[in-house]
Amino acid sequence: MTNFANNMILDFEKDSDRRISAICRVITVLNMAVILLNMLHIFKISTALYPTLIVSAAILLLPTLFYDILHLRSKCIRYVVLTFLVFMSGLMYSILSYHVIIMLVFPVVVSCLYCERTYVIYTTVLSIPVMVISHLIAFMLKIVPDEPLVTLRGVLLYGIIPRVIELLAISVICISIAGKLQRLITALVKKNNELYEEQQIMVSSLSELVETQSHETGQHVKRVAAYTEILCRAMGLSEEETWKISVASMMHDVGKICVPREILHKPGKLTDEEFSEIKKHVDYGYQLLEHAPGEILQLAAGIAQQHHERFDGKGYQNRLEGEHINIFARCVAVADVFDALVSKRCYKNSWSPEQAREEILSQAGRQFDPQITKLFDEHFDEFLKVMEDYPDAALDGQ
Repeated sequence: MTNFANNMILDFEKDSDRRISAICRVITVLNMAVILLNMLHIFKISTALYPTLIVSAAILLLPTLFYDILHLRSKCIRYVVLTFLVFMSGLMYSILSYHVIIMLVFPVVVSCLYCERTYVIYTTVLSIPVMVISHLIAFMLKIVPDEPLVTLRGVLLYGIIPRVIELLAISVICISIAGKLQRLITALVKKNNELYEEQQIMVSSLSELVETQSHETGQHVKRVAAYTEILCRAMGLSEEETWKISVASMMHDVGKICVPREILHKPGKLTDEEFSEIKKHVDYGYQLLEHAPGEILQLAAGIAQQHHERFDGKGYQNRLEGEHINIFARCVAVADVFDALVSKRCYKNSWSPEQAREEILSQAGRQFDPQITKLFDEHFDEFLKVMEDYPDAALDGQ
């Protein structure tokens, strides 16, 4: 089974990026609110300090620029963003002093959202010298003229040392939280992969049972899964989604285990009653899977029920048509029919791949989704490769 742990972690990191950019936008709005309140004479901050608030607001918008607009997502970019946030907090304290003292720990707290201790440790290590320098700049600019911060000794004893201790205390908490969340994510990823593996084993076992029960022999379900994978990938689905659907497709005929063997293996033409029983396998399959646990088996339930529906609404049960049919069932419909046409059965000879291709293309908009048949045609060479990779043993002896 393919390991999708990295995909889950990447999705989590992307969500963290979006959250951090949203938080920074909120802080930007609050900065602008400070300017507005000052203009209304509610606050009393020198207008000369406006440039600092504007520069800080610009820095706070960098996550939005990198993550949401340019879609730059990497550890390097995250370290760059955190670095800018640390310098922004130092700049704000240097000019606005105790008006924004809480901003000194803002980057450390924000870094905790990535749930990795390395980000928190990096931000803490960078924040300490920036904090010291910002206090010294505030002292030289005489931003805080009150005792005891009017002397260098006072700045050191009552400004720098207490702030560093507070920063370290908050950092210890953030590192602990990030570490705990990191362990939880690791456990979640492991459990998710275990569930996928268990469902794949169950699907493989049931699909083998179906093969022994039905008239399909050899590697029919494996070829259908491979064909489905080609179509899903061509549709632009993610690797994980493609894998889940291809595995689920192996259960498309699971309902045939409820159909009498004498009907499934009948070499001649079926009677109307026998064919009516064959058609019931889609409902049998859905009933077997509708309450099964797990996302893959739930996907399989929809595929089993709808893979014989026609795009024009004249399918097995005449229930659905067009885009009302499950998109994945529409993919499996093409894959299943193609494989049935090119395979030898007890009741028919095999078609050539080109004959099967022409038949499927001729049914675009009638039996099959025209968009999916187009993808089938564009990737036909890949279908031929699957036929080579998974030949039926019965065909080898012909």
